[in-house]
Amino acid sequence: MSGPATNRVFVDTSVVVRLFDDDDPQRQAAARALMGDHGGTTLILSTRVLADFYDTVTGRFARPLPSVVAGRALADLADLTVVQVDPDMIAAAADTAEANDLQLRDALALEAAVTAGCGRLLTEAIPHGTVLRGLVVEDPANGEEHLSK
Repeated sequence: MSGPATNRVFVDTSVVVRLFDDDDPQRQAAARALMGDHGGTTLILSTRVLADFYDTVTGRFARPLPSVVAGRALADLADLTVVQVDPDMIAAAADTAEANDLQLRDALALEAAVTAGCGRLLTEAIPHGTVLRGLVVEDPANGEEHLSK
């Protein structure tokens, strides 16, 4: 893939929460490498990703993060490019979910990535290598991808 879309990468909640997931060191290292060196790539999140991140790390982890730590991380993530989720995007995600047998939350990440003009979607929720709505789905822990692609 070439062009500006390859420099815009959407990062889903399933990847962002791995930054603080000590229970899976391989996936944690992959997420940290991704967030640590953008290599000229614009990382993009959505408001949904931010909310899900905070909810997951403070309430769903076996060892939840203290709210002050999660709040600092949330503020750092909000410094990235953030797509606002709106009713039209949710309606589009519902159609995409139905057409592709996806969960609504996964289709919403896909629609946010399309809205942001991304070429790739980094997630653990959709099989690696899948192409949907013109986006290539990648799992950063797969070990074959590099942001500078």
